Amino acid sequence: MFSLNHLPAHIMFSRKRMLASLERAASERGFTVLKITNKKRISLLQSIERIRNSRIISYISYSPMDDYVLVPLYKQLCNIGKTEKIDLFLNSYGGAVDTPYKIVNLIREFCDSFSVIIPFVAKSAATMVAIGADEIVMGPISELGPIDPLVKHPIYSDLWVPVQSIRLCIDYIEEKLMQSKDMKITASVLYPISNKLDPWLLGDYEKSIKASYQYAEALLENNMFKGTKDRARIVTKMMTEKYFSHGYCINRKEAANELGLNIVYADGDLWHIIWALYLAYDDYMQGKNYSSIMETAGGVLDLPSAD
Repeated sequence: MFSLNHLPAHIMFSRKRMLASLERAASERGFTVLKITNKKRISLLQSIERIRNSRIISYISYSPMDDYVLVPLYKQLCNIGKTEKIDLFLNSYGGAVDTPYKIVNLIREFCDSFSVIIPFVAKSAATMVAIGADEIVMGPISELGPIDPLVKHPIYSDLWVPVQSIRLCIDYIEEKLMQSKDMKITASVLYPISNKLDPWLLGDYEKSIKASYQYAEALLENNMFKGTKDRARIVTKMMTEKYFSHGYCINRKEAANELGLNIVYADGDLWHIIWALYLAYDDYMQGKNYSSIMETAGGVLDLPSAD
């Protein structure tokens, strides 16, 4: 099982800093930050189900999303059984390019309507899961991200590389060569950089770019943008090519107004419950040193792990 210590340092730092800032802000406004027990966490899940008239599965992960999540997800879905509406309570920084398509198709085997609730972040591959839903429920702090899947390094197995960073490196080398007035000198400077580009990574980068575009377009065209292929193609192109930062924040306004995604604004009591549940999971996972958990309102808890 992954440990939270496997998280990239910048994610761990920003995550802890963000939560600390939010807790300070809550304290300054007279709110009390509570430690929520397992029983209360289940109660929050049940409250969301009542408000949304759905069955809910939570998947909270701080390790890269991969196919290891599929068997625990299938077990949870079998416990729920065929139902009209399923909400996936999703928090993830992304992962492998193939997994989101499998997750969406698996969940849709068990329901007529599928929604994704994002308490905090659903980046990259997690964004692909979200756009495979009929609607995405977002609060004031919720964010999607560019579709920029990760590829695992062939030698350093714990290292996941955003494919966009490889593309930008190649673009940089090409740009400098084209701008150069002395190709020989420029080539001698850039050669050590280009020599570091692993052929395996380059091949997997090309495959992942094409696959992410294919999956994203199919997810939109078959679900949220059903019957509007041109619209699905345009939005896919925007989400795969428009943004330069892997961590770019697509908030609910941008998701709805610029991308045209079907966004449901979570406000009032619903949002307070969603946010309280997210904080409860974060506190629980740090206390247990877990990096991924999956749970339903029935109290079933799985720990998806790549090990």
